[in-house]
Amino acid sequence: MPIEIRVVQGYQEYMACEEIQRQVWGPVNFAFVPHHMLLTVQRNGGCVLGAFDGDAPGQPMVGFTFGFLGRTETGQLKHASHMAAVLPGYRDARIGERLKWAQREEMLKQGITLITWTFDPLISRNARLNISKLGAISRTYIRNIYGPEPEDPQGVLPSDRFQVEWWLNDEAVVARSQGVYRGPAAEALHTQTLLANPNPVEPSEEPIGDRFLMQIPLDVNSLLVNDLQRARAWRYQIRALAEAAFAQGFVVTGYASDKDVGYYLLERREG
Repeated sequence: MPIEIRVVQGYQEYMACEEIQRQVWGPVNFAFVPHHMLLTVQRNGGCVLGAFDGDAPGQPMVGFTFGFLGRTETGQLKHASHMAAVLPGYRDARIGERLKWAQREEMLKQGITLITWTFDPLISRNARLNISKLGAISRTYIRNIYGPEPEDPQGVLPSDRFQVEWWLNDEAVVARSQGVYRGPAAEALHTQTLLANPNPVEPSEEPIGDRFLMQIPLDVNSLLVNDLQRARAWRYQIRALAEAAFAQGFVVTGYASDKDVGYYLLERREG
């Protein structure tokens, strides 16, 4: 499947970004980013990239990503990647991954060496892309970033997120960009590293040593439909464990999956 990744240009392509949002997230109860805002972002230091199907008539856009210029708490310039979407019929074709690598190249042209974004730590697909394939790290846990407020322990799951840091010139990122990095297998991680949360309904172990594993369900969306109580238990356990670990200097540096669970690797780092 010949997919072209390039900078979005012109009215029709910006409107296509709106249509992809509708198809991915639905026409109701979703705040779309309008085409005029995407255009303004692109013209003022941000970046809007599209993925186009070269085989289909008219070479339609089938995915896009966008972000804007930001600053870290210490004043360093960064790119804040805000949204990425791929049409359902084109998933599992590495389009999301290719969009991120293209985003990296565009930022390096601007002299930007850090991209940040957030994702739900319970979504294994996103963990695999962000941590394993791209080499991003996380040391920041944000509670209920998008609501609802007040948080209801018996209601819908709070919108907790990992904030990830993608250091574009880091050795691990460069190796992945060149296709020469292979992360550890889940079996090797499980046999060599302490698992801090073997059961989501029981208290987790306190982070000890220099590294440990934190497991998540492989399909939390199924749990949300079939066992909401268990999904909720996962949410609050991961929140408690990740916050405790990050406070002690641990960083999420790896991810692998095995059977029906995924494993984050957390390692202690200084500074």
